[in-house]
Amino acid sequence: MIDSNGEITADRDLPADHAFACDDCGRRWYYDRRRCPECGRSAADAPTVRLETGAVVATTTVETTPPDVRAPNHLALVRFDEVQLIAQAADADLSPGDRVRFDGSHRLRDECERTDPRLVAVEES
Repeated sequence: MIDSNGEITADRDLPADHAFACDDCGRRWYYDRRRCPECGRSAADAPTVRLETGAVVATTTVETTPPDVRAPNHLALVRFDEVQLIAQAADADLSPGDRVRFDGSHRLRDECERTDPRLVAVEES
């Protein structure tokens, strides 16, 4: 959605480690939508589910960030079954194929009250 200031906003504020799930068909998706992308049911009341472990598809490090965002900012494209998203990584040690999960409580911006987990490697046992 776009607000009156031209800023992109979400209808619902989703924690970084959750995805929406359709009650009818079970499809999961990350970004807020008006309808389920699979069956078309209204997504207004879709519950959320926690994303457990995923696989890194690609990584990058952003060196030049806005003034209030940490630099370097490590990012990873991750697939959690049918849900694929870009999220902050705790460090630069992730590589494609690594198994990851969300952990911790971090602020993206210095002035922001909201905290979210970052991606960390899953320890193989």
